[in-house]
Amino acid sequence: MATLNKVLLMGNLTRDPELRYTPSGLAIASFGIAVNSPIGKDDSGNPKTETLFIDATAFGRLAETIAEYLKKGAPIFVEGRLRYRTWEDNNGNRRSKHEIVVNNFQFLASREKQSSSVASEIETPTEDEDIPF
Repeated sequence: MATLNKVLLMGNLTRDPELRYTPSGLAIASFGIAVNSPIGKDDSGNPKTETLFIDATAFGRLAETIAEYLKKGAPIFVEGRLRYRTWEDNNGNRRSKHEIVVNNFQFLASREKQSSSVASEIETPTEDEDIPF
């Protein structure tokens, strides 16, 4: 039987990414994403939303890029897979959680809202360029 483990989320960072390195030098960035979902209307007819708080982890150069350019509140689109982790806390209690392992992401802030260093690194084609399709 075929399986699929793919997650696409668009939301805002709930905290600054935390960047650390393994002893072998692999970068790991951990951060949270808040995602709002409409869930109907209240008794007065006003729209209601549910906010989900999801932990995410990125590795390698992707992790370094996220940690360098994104801060708390920044909008982000992530693509990845769902992972289930379990561990034992300091009190000996067994803990667990689902998290997203990020395979790809996109900046969602407008060019004006990005810092000048980020904007200068992003090349955009001019309108006069021929597009090969």
